Order: sequence, then structure tokens, then C-alpha cells
Amino acid sequence: MKKFLLGAVGLLALTLAGCSSNALTTNKTSYHPTALTAVIKGDAKTKTVNYQVDGGAKHSVKVNGGTYFFQVPAAAKRQTVKLTAGNAKKTVTVKSVTALGNYKKLAATYNQMVIGTHLPKKVQKQLQQAQKTQAATKKKLTALAKTDPMAAAAAAKQQQAAAKQLQAQMVTAKKQAKDDLLPTTAKDGVQNLIDTQDVTVRGNVQDGKLMGLALIVPTKQMKTKDGQKTFGTTFALLGTTLKAKPKYVINKFEKVLKDAKKNSSSTTTKTIRSNGVRFNTGFSTDHLYIYMTK
Repeated sequence: MKKFLLGAVGLLALTLAGCSSNALTTNKTSYHPTALTAVIKGDAKTKTVNYQVDGGAKHSVKVNGGTYFFQVPAAAKRQTVKLTAGNAKKTVTVKSVTALGNYKKLAATYNQMVIGTHLPKKVQKQLQQAQKTQAATKKKLTALAKTDPMAAAAAAKQQQAAAKQLQAQMVTAKKQAKDDLLPTTAKDGVQNLIDTQDVTVRGNVQDGKLMGLALIVPTKQMKTKDGQKTFGTTFALLGTTLKAKPKYVINKFEKVLKDAKKNSSSTTTKTIRSNGVRFNTGFSTDHLYIYMTK
């Protein structure tokens, strides 16, 4: 009887241990982010799964049909994620990725170019020419001041008047472009930075660094001239901001788009690389997705 009881107790302990280990599973122990996040998923025998990233705030996700999933935004450092489901516990890691750059600097560069597109064509050309000849013009003005101070003063006054007029036009252009500009600052996490009927620009910001961008366009907007123009401009300016080669990327993208039209239900992601930046393109029945990461 004693041996029987000991055996029963041992069997029960093994059974309970087995239940505990199967109460919470993950499909991997180490994850590498794709696009903006790492997707962690698995099975659980509870109604919810709780998780905590690097000892931060606790989060909860529902279990549906015995499975669960949640996303952890990519970061420039390795992240540890602790999961619990009842008494069951698991720990997984999310690998680090390279940031696209400092968010504030990239946003400032992008916004400056967007505002420029809202200036009259004539003013855009004048501004481009002035930027090219700025150093030479300054040198000439300095030399002129030595030989003819009055002429140099008149030229300087003319330049100041032109600069003042340009500043006024820039203010007007900024007002016109306000819905298309990136916010000058952004909190940590994945968020929509630009959201219009033509395009959505979603970003993942961590500790002031831009980890990744997503350009999302409704396919119905791609069928209109205005939608195509907005997409093309936004795509080109984002690529330029990230120091990629826009013409190369757009040419490659056009080939990807032609392939997608042959199979409109395709959700396969294809990658375009330019100057260290990856452009992952994907399609659904109603949206086009372009993810930009390093």
C-alpha cells in the first residue's frame, strides 16, 4: 500500500509538471523583428497571457482558441520579454536592430523638403540655384565691398529683400503642407506620424531613434492621379531623407507593382535594397505596404 501511494504521488507530480509546462508555449525562444515589430505568439491554457518587456509596464493579451500573440516594437538593444499564464512562466528575447537615424533630424530634413514642394515652381528653382551658388555669391559680395562699398551695400540690401520675400512664401507653404509634415517630436512606440486619406506614414521611435517606417496606401487611392502623385512624392521624399536612391528604388518598385497586379490577392513581401536601407513591399486586397528599415 505504501509503495502504491508513493507511486501515485509521483505520477501525480509528473502529471502536474507536464500540465504546467504545456500551459504556456512560445513558437520561438529568440525573435528577430520584421518590419517595425517582433510578433511573439504561442499557445496558452488560460484566458489571458501577461507579458513584460525589460522590466517595464505589464501588459495583457487575450487567448483565443488556445492561441495568443502580441507585438514588441523593434529597438536598438536586445530585449527580454517575460510571459506568464497562471502559474506558468516563459522568457524569450527580441534581437536588436539598427536604427534609421535620429528621429528629430530625419523629421526636420523630411519636413523641409515637403514644404519646398508647396512652393511655386519658379521659387523652387530660384531656391535650388541660390543654394548652389551661395558660397560663390558670398565671395563676390566680399570682394565687391573692398572695391565698391556702396554697390556691395545695395546688393546686400537686395538679397535681404529677396530673403524676406522667400521667408513669407515659406510660411505660406508650411501652412499648406501642415497635414503632410512629420511631428517634430514623437513618443516611444509604434504610431501614425502622418495620416491622410491618401497615405499613412507609421513609425517606430525608441529613445529618440527612428527604428523603422511604414508607408501605407489604400489601393483605391493608387487608381487616382492625385493619389498616385501623393504616393510618389511621399515615397521619394522618405527615401531621400533616409539617403537611399529614390530613382533606383522607384524603378524596382514599379517592377514589383507589375508583378502584384498579375496576382491581386498576393500578400508576399518583396525586398528592395538601396544604400543600406531595406524597402520591404507587401500587398493586400485593399492596401499597399512599404516598410523601411536597416
